[in-house]
Amino acid sequence: MMPTRAFPTLIRRELWEHRGLLWAPVVVAVLLVALTLVFGGLPRGSVQIQFDGGANDFITELSGERQRMYFGIVVAGLMVPQLMVAMVVTFFYLLDSLYSERKDRSILFWKSLPVSDAATVGSKAAVSLVVVPLIVYGLSLLVSLVVFAVLAVKYSGTMFAPLLEWHTLDWLAMQGVLLLNILIAALWYSPIAAALLMISAAARRTPVLWAVVPPLALILVERSVFGTEHVLRLLGYRFSGFFDAMGMGFSGGQSSTDPSRWRIETLHDQINVAPLLLNIDLWLGVVVALVLLAIAVRLRRWRDDT
Repeated sequence: MMPTRAFPTLIRRELWEHRGLLWAPVVVAVLLVALTLVFGGLPRGSVQIQFDGGANDFITELSGERQRMYFGIVVAGLMVPQLMVAMVVTFFYLLDSLYSERKDRSILFWKSLPVSDAATVGSKAAVSLVVVPLIVYGLSLLVSLVVFAVLAVKYSGTMFAPLLEWHTLDWLAMQGVLLLNILIAALWYSPIAAALLMISAAARRTPVLWAVVPPLALILVERSVFGTEHVLRLLGYRFSGFFDAMGMGFSGGQSSTDPSRWRIETLHDQINVAPLLLNIDLWLGVVVALVLLAIAVRLRRWRDDT
């Protein structure tokens, strides 16, 4: 067992060895700000947009409570590109983290230290599920401040000024919602992260193939032999269930052409995914994640390929 104070050191080690985890979302954040500075353009003339089931002059009708809802939607939306890039980088990090230390034999050094396999695997899971999302959260917080400040200066006194009104209390409330969403997302995607760590600990080579080919083979075999798609639906549900809770409808639900889906009130209300905490599938996934992490720990302990 290792001292508790050593766990932050393991976290720093992961960020030092896999700097893309930090720099990828930073680069996206900088690009968002740069694009706002360079372009930051809004259409000229009246804005006709399909909201609330009909084509309306969006700016004219945006006032009061609806404007604050629109403000919250934009603040939340600025996190999306950073989060998507971070998810891709984290996917490859998880597959490489335990595999690479066996490949370059650095596992011999790390095992010579008074650090348990459970702590090592746990630190990698914590980085992917907690640390990286919190980095994205902090960056999105700063980006929302900068982007709104830049656009407010650019369009002050124009017809677009109502789109850029700042609401401090709503911004703070939205930051609380986004932070909760990140923690819920960590729980929802924990079995996927744990499965990738298990594959990283087990694979002798090309862990990416081991992560992709077996599920794909299962899907194809099930479809050809039984004519069903249970595996595909299960994987699709676990990958997109969190986004479905936000109303993005990746695996069904409301059609993208359904006018009610694009109501400002609907979009705003769906940002908060707290109801997902009552979904039994979330907690079953956490149990599965704990089992997979235990397997990953055991594999690291006995399968060092040395």
